[in-house]
Amino acid sequence: MPPENKKQKTVEIHLDPTQKTVWVDNLHMAKRNDDINCVRLSADLPEGLFEQVRFMTSTKCLEEFVDIICSTINYYPIKKQPEKAKPSKKSE
Repeated sequence: MPPENKKQKTVEIHLDPTQKTVWVDNLHMAKRNDDINCVRLSADLPEGLFEQVRFMTSTKCLEEFVDIICSTINYYPIKKQPEKAKPSKKSE
């Protein structure tokens, strides 16, 4: 048995079996000045664009979500460098 100071806290997960699984095609985001983000997930259907889920969370939590997604699908995007403007050639 592990010593008292090394016991890990057990976290209970409460799943709701009545929740429906939804299909998502699009991600829409808006960020407030106080680092709170509104995330909307929607689906493209023949009748139009339908919002499936909407939630608000902090930027820190959203960064953790992205880390989990990248790790799960083994995809780590590389930030693109801004293109430098090409010098214009002046005709003489």
